[in-house]
Amino acid sequence: MSGRFVTNLRKKKYQQQQSIRKSKQCISDTLLQKRCRKRTAHTPKCWIHLAKQDNLRIKPSQIPNAGKGLFSWKKTIPSGRVISKYTGRRRTREQIDRKYGNSTAKYAICKKGLCVDANHTTDAAGRFANDARNTQFRYNSSMRGNQMFRLKSSQRIPPHSEIFVNYGDDYWL
Repeated sequence: MSGRFVTNLRKKKYQQQQSIRKSKQCISDTLLQKRCRKRTAHTPKCWIHLAKQDNLRIKPSQIPNAGKGLFSWKKTIPSGRVISKYTGRRRTREQIDRKYGNSTAKYAICKKGLCVDANHTTDAAGRFANDARNTQFRYNSSMRGNQMFRLKSSQRIPPHSEIFVNYGDDYWL
């Protein structure tokens, strides 16, 4: 096989593994006070700045077939600390039901009829926190707020631990 053919095969395989979301430039500054040149598709910060500045990583979840999960990185997250904001389009429960029908709105959080649909946003890492319902894992965070939701630790979260939040009964209807 020629080197060019192998390179094209690798490039094609790499492209198939990429997210369908468009990537954008990291919003953080480097140590030289210049804007980071890395690209990101899931949060406003590249994985390096997300880990260094927010102590978070997005990796495959420990829950089978759950997709990506949100993890603490190298430092312990103390109890009561805001981990991340949860942003997206505000919708009513009826709008969510109309949009998603019988399928699961996998990035929507609803509280008292108000929902935040984070499916099409890359504003915050909080949308990658999974619900631990019907698994061996325990909740270690909660969703707080009425108009603006925040993911807050409800107990001490050790380094390299997945962050789990109760999505609430509205999610499982």
